[in-house]
Formats: sequence, C-alpha cells, structure tokens
Amino acid sequence: MALYKMTEWESTCSHQWYCNDVSNLAHGSGEWYHAARACNLTPAAFIEMLVKDFHPDKIQYFKDKNVLVYSWNNQVDMRKLKNYVNKQARLNNYQI
Repeated sequence: MALYKMTEWESTCSHQWYCNDVSNLAHGSGEWYHAARACNLTPAAFIEMLVKDFHPDKIQYFKDKNVLVYSWNNQVDMRKLKNYVNKQARLNNYQI
C-alpha cells in the first residue's frame, strides 16, 4: 500500500490537462473514486465539489465502465484540484 498521490500530465493530442494517481494502474490506482475517498466524500459529493469548486473544462461519465474523466484547458486550474486532493490524502492518510 502507498499514500494516494495525484500527478499531472498534458495530453499531446487535445492539449487538455489531467491529474490522477497513475502509480499502479494495474492495481486500480487510477480509479476515479479514490479521489473522493481521499477527501472523505461520497462519489456524488466529490463530483458536485469538482464541478462547483474546481470548474473542469470537460467532464464526462461512462456509466457502463464506471469511468469519470475530467480535464482543464490550463495547468493552473488543474493544479488547484490536484493540490487539494493530495493535501486531503495526506491529512486522511488515504492508502491505496
């Protein structure tokens, strides 16, 4: 187990900015609900917070695969969420 920690990257195709924990994708580190759990939020409350407080430029949910994808046009806006979630993960010692 390791502390949940989002990292960031820019898509070379869309030039959108993304963040997630990609440390162990084969074992589920990138599952979107980890960010909600790291913040002690329900998945629904996390999505509400994401939209209300962090304003992603794109957001889409694929129900059949339980995948939530969100991104920003610029790095500064994306980092607000990344830094917030990482801080909450440290405070809550959220291990994956």
